[in-house]
Amino acid sequence: MQKFFSILSFFFILSLSVRASEVDPLFGDTIDRNAEDFVVVSFCVADPTDQSQDYLGITGHAFLRLQCPIFNLDYCFSYESDKLKGQLIDYLTGKLRMGMFAIPTEKYLQDYRNWQRAVHEYHITMPPAAEQRLWEQMDNHMMSEQNIEMDLVRFGCTNTLMRYVERALKPDIIDYGEWPKKYYDLSATDIVIAHFDNYPWSALLVKILFGRTLSDITAPKQKVLMPTDLLDVWSQATINGKPLLTYVGDLVEAEPVQTHRPWFTPTVCAILLSVLIAALAIWLVVRKAGRNDIQKKTYKKRK
Repeated sequence: MQKFFSILSFFFILSLSVRASEVDPLFGDTIDRNAEDFVVVSFCVADPTDQSQDYLGITGHAFLRLQCPIFNLDYCFSYESDKLKGQLIDYLTGKLRMGMFAIPTEKYLQDYRNWQRAVHEYHITMPPAAEQRLWEQMDNHMMSEQNIEMDLVRFGCTNTLMRYVERALKPDIIDYGEWPKKYYDLSATDIVIAHFDNYPWSALLVKILFGRTLSDITAPKQKVLMPTDLLDVWSQATINGKPLLTYVGDLVEAEPVQTHRPWFTPTVCAILLSVLIAALAIWLVVRKAGRNDIQKKTYKKRK
């Protein structure tokens, strides 16, 4: 997927410094930057699937959609790897890199349509000034956070978006209310692994690679590492007494992909391996005993 930064977005950032309801020097129009729809911010969640070329697709994906109707700008800001094929091997060898990308929305959604992967859109309640700060921050992250070593715990799509939105909203604060019980009762590892229920080998890999890092996470908010978990938490949150999220619609409509738990899970494979090792050990003992018996008979005949 080609990812690039439009010059129009650069012009938009420059225009943010112009005061509200003033003639814009670039476009020559009177722009009201305090208007509610000057910038529209959406939180988007792609359904988990195993049909895409992205091996991380099985956990879903979260990204932001930012629109400026006046300047006819519509971009998705997504924190991800630029490479689709060979991700797992490159990740295990430390070669996989990630970064923040800005992609025109229609272009970005095309892969999701090809994969028949549903994408849901939710409007984020933010004051106009906070929306503009968020866009500027996302552009800054897109230009500065490139070629970073893949780290799904510290730089995952979920916790980074939560951090960026909260930073843009200041001094306003998101009221999360009462956190779901699982964030107190379960460890971060258990919460993350639950999203790999149909992919036991991936769950085992996550435990091996991230188990130690996840075990150090104790605060409820820090345990929100999966896109659907962020959706659940933000759906219950408020900002200045208003719901933080409002459902807009589906950017991509698709039937949920039905995944089935494979027969050869790690547990089954471990049992089969144990049986195979035991059978091999018995065979070696029997074979050795047979050889000893033959040697004894041969020795007696020689006598």
